[in-house]
Amino acid sequence: MALAETLKKVHQNIDENFPAHLERCREFLRQKSISSTGEGIQETAQIVRDLIAEIGGSAQYCGDEKFPIVYGKVDTRNPKTLIIYGMYDVQPVEEHKWSSPPFGAEIKNLPNLGPCVIARGAVNSKGALVGLFNALRSIKEVDHLPLNLIFTIEGEEEIGSPHFEPFIREHKDELQGIGVVDFDFSEDSRRKITFHLGLKGIVYLDLNCRSSKKGGPTESVHSAASAWISSPVWRLIHALSTWVDETETITIDGFYDNVAPVSHSDMNLLEKLIETFDEKAFLKEMKSLSYKYKIRGIELLKKGLYLPIINIDGIHAGYTGKGTKTVLPRSARAKIDIRFGPNMEPEEVIEKIKKHLLRYGYDDIEVIVRDNYTWSKTDVHEEFVQKFVGAYHQHGKNPEIWPMATWAAPYFVFSRILRLPVVSGGLGHGGRQHSPDEFFTVEGLREFEKFVATFLFAVAE
Repeated sequence: MALAETLKKVHQNIDENFPAHLERCREFLRQKSISSTGEGIQETAQIVRDLIAEIGGSAQYCGDEKFPIVYGKVDTRNPKTLIIYGMYDVQPVEEHKWSSPPFGAEIKNLPNLGPCVIARGAVNSKGALVGLFNALRSIKEVDHLPLNLIFTIEGEEEIGSPHFEPFIREHKDELQGIGVVDFDFSEDSRRKITFHLGLKGIVYLDLNCRSSKKGGPTESVHSAASAWISSPVWRLIHALSTWVDETETITIDGFYDNVAPVSHSDMNLLEKLIETFDEKAFLKEMKSLSYKYKIRGIELLKKGLYLPIINIDGIHAGYTGKGTKTVLPRSARAKIDIRFGPNMEPEEVIEKIKKHLLRYGYDDIEVIVRDNYTWSKTDVHEEFVQKFVGAYHQHGKNPEIWPMATWAAPYFVFSRILRLPVVSGGLGHGGRQHSPDEFFTVEGLREFEKFVATFLFAVAE
């Protein structure tokens, strides 16, 4: 059977079986898999292993036995092999902020979107993971898989993928293929596609400021004591204020020294991107009213995509409950993430932070590195990339190609260790990642599954 005819039948199979596909997805979303607590992780890993077995593959557990990396293979005797990356873990939930149970996977009509599945992991990224296996099952029911597959599905992405790089290095000789894909829902609320070729690296820190000889009480006391005793909370705030100025430009000595200039190839992409980039719509997608920069156009894109940023994820100290309670806390804690692009590295970022605190006399503030990994980059001219873009075109989509993204994922293990091209995306829309009422559109799941099949057959050609 010709590939084009086979693909048409696969798409028909997806339509015919879509009610069952949707229910499989909802069932998977009901299984908790919170990596920060470990809840449901091993049970979810087993489900992923079973999904690989269902399409004729075999899988083993690698990495930490408590947070298994599901390493699977499907051998079709094809000369081409595709590596698939994915994650099955999710963020914690604050159940009282959800309109329905976060692990209930209920279907609700959302304004301007229609029926949507509401669940933690819906869009980041368990919904797409099951959609992938739904598509693979449909291909198997119609004919056979058009190429060999290697699966690297982890359960620690939300806590920094601590075992993923060692796993990749250990199996480097086995991980040979034409490229790596991370299938995901990539349409925004206007059904516009953004396709990213690079990711920033990230360093996640805890800063702890406790009472010491430099000030503060040995235990939390009445705030009246602040007339005589200094506050660890103010000390932490003053320390953080030396990191950036009022525009959030980083003021740490030498922090920008190794920021890579925008390459000629990336500038060409930016010049084309700016023709369709809608600043107002992009701002709306980020649920914001204004940009923090006064610049616009291509300069806005360059600043956001290539310069490092320091973000305060949260600060905790003392009493934050209802009513009043006057207290001088004995400690304060901040959680920080720092994102950076080529050619900076995590070790450099951590060293400059620690040296800065020492230089300004804040050596009593403890720096705990929670997780970190580096940046990734793939060339737009790679044939593998063009196959992915071509799959979008087959579905009538003309994606905006972004040379970088501001979010982070451990793609560097593929692009910089295995030296393989990496692509990420697919059809379908979802939103509210890491937030209450995370969702994906029901119709988007159907289109996503068809896109997966389209891309696999395009690569097979």
